[in-house]
Order: sequence, then C-alpha cells, then structure tokens
Amino acid sequence: MTLLRVRDLSVTFETGDGTVNAVNGVDLAIGAGQSVAVVGESGSGKSQIMFAIMGLLARNGAAAGSVTFDGTELLGLDEGALNRIRSSQIAMIFQNPMTALNPYMRISHQMTEVLTLHKGMSRRAALAEAIGLLDAMEVPEAATRIGMYPHEFSGGMLQRVLIAMALLCRPRLLIADEPTTALDATVRGQIMRLLADVRARFGTTVILVTHDVGIVAGHCDEMVVLYGGRVMESGPVARIFAAPHHPYTRSLLDAVPRLDRDDERLRSIPGDPLGTNLLPAGCPFAARCPRVEERCHRERPASERPAPDRVVACHRPLEGVA
Repeated sequence: MTLLRVRDLSVTFETGDGTVNAVNGVDLAIGAGQSVAVVGESGSGKSQIMFAIMGLLARNGAAAGSVTFDGTELLGLDEGALNRIRSSQIAMIFQNPMTALNPYMRISHQMTEVLTLHKGMSRRAALAEAIGLLDAMEVPEAATRIGMYPHEFSGGMLQRVLIAMALLCRPRLLIADEPTTALDATVRGQIMRLLADVRARFGTTVILVTHDVGIVAGHCDEMVVLYGGRVMESGPVARIFAAPHHPYTRSLLDAVPRLDRDDERLRSIPGDPLGTNLLPAGCPFAARCPRVEERCHRERPASERPAPDRVVACHRPLEGVA
C-alpha cells in the first residue's frame, strides 16, 4: 500500500535576487513500512521536499503539485488539520539537534508537553512514557538524564532524544533529515541501527534524507537520487549500487571511500553544484557529466523505466540492468 505519494512537486522561493527553483517536478511513491533514502549533494532539494510535505516551508516559499498521505492531500490543507496529522501521523527529525530543541527547557518538559497536548495524558503518565522511549533509544540513566538541559548532552545523545520525541505519538511516517551530520563514524552507525530498530519495532515508514551515500547500503530498501531539484534515478538500493544507470549516481558512488580499490585517492565530482536560480533547459547535470552530448544541454530528459522498479532521467544512461 502506498502511504505517501508526491506528484509533480515544485518548490520555489522569492528572494531579492529573483526566484529560486529548489524542487522541480519531483514524483515519489513510498509504501507503508518501507525505508527510503533520498540522496544528493547539498542544495539538491532534499530537505525542501520534506519541508513541503510537512508544511514547514519558509514564508517566502511556495509548493505546487500534489502530496497525498494515506489518501489525504496535504498541500493547501488548513493549519488545524495539518497540525493533527503532524502531531500523530508524520514526524520529523531535524538536521541540527541543538537548534531543534529549546535550550532553556529541560528535556522532560519538552517531551511530556507533546503527550499532554496531543494525547491528553497526565504529566506523570507522560513522564513515564518519555523515560521508556529514552530507554528504548539507549540513553543511559534515562530517568535521571530526562531532567537535564539540551546542552548537557552530546550530539549523539541529542539525536537519540530527538528520535524518542518523534516517536512519542507513534507516527506512521518518520522523516530523518541528515540525522548523522557532524557525528563520528561509530555514533553514525549507532543512530542508523536505532532507526532500523524503530522501523522493526513500530512498523514505521522511514525516509532518510542524506548526502552520505555510504550509510544507505544495508539500511534502506529504496533510493531516490536528486540533482538540481529533480529525480535523476530511483529504484531498489541493492540494484542501484550494483548497476547505476545515471552518470550522476555513478559519480556519487565513486566518491564513497572504499578499501577494495587499487588506488588510495579520494574521488570527487568535477565542477560546481548547480545553482537553483538559473536552471538549464536540459539536464541539470549536463555541465558536469562525463557522457554529455549536445542535446543534453537543450532537452530535458524524460523519466524512463529501464526495468519495472527502476526510473532514470538521462539521454545516455549507463548500460546494464541489475
């Protein structure tokens, strides 16, 4: 069953320098219980898609197209109805835990407020529920530490707190926006394992937003690759890793450090990421693509299906189907 469907989503921002096109005609279909990675370089539009889904765009932003959650259209929904869905059906873990939490309030107050406001629980019951979730997220001495302030936690522990807060109302969809940014490799692995546990324990659908392709393998079922606010490629993670069809996907995978290469050099993608105020008429990756041809600059490639579960938007896709 498709839980979240995004059709022809566009997100624009009006600025002093003109209109910024952050997202351009994105289509997504995410099934209940799936774990889907949305990947791409910084500025590719990943977070703005999620903010549009949540109704959290900046004041100068506007979304067009369609976003349906379990059959309910979210774009244009009144604030009251949207708040009810956000409080109980969809939750988001934001990128920076220090800015996502109120630094002047104890963790206990921030967590229990969610349950007393949206679930009508007493403070005693809400506190017990919050401590139980912190325990489940492997926060040591949760009953004591819940009375602390955000600055008294490490970055990794704060991410655990945010995951626990997001799960308080048992949402059906959890959006994790760069949840491992600025964390060391060991803590990154722990956070990803916790997200996998959340999915297994609660049956939660998870969208992982990340620029780190290396953490996607082994943690997600499906993968959506964005560039210039457009979907370059999508499909099962294992098959994309085995045989990427889009040159941008291939470049992202090549940039992941690996121990099985003969050379020790770190690989990067030549050129600069695409600006979003002046989008090209053709493929947004054309200026950096090693397989570019003349029509790539003038014709936008259509989304094709080289296999039933694969989508690629490229005039010269890489050969081979996995």
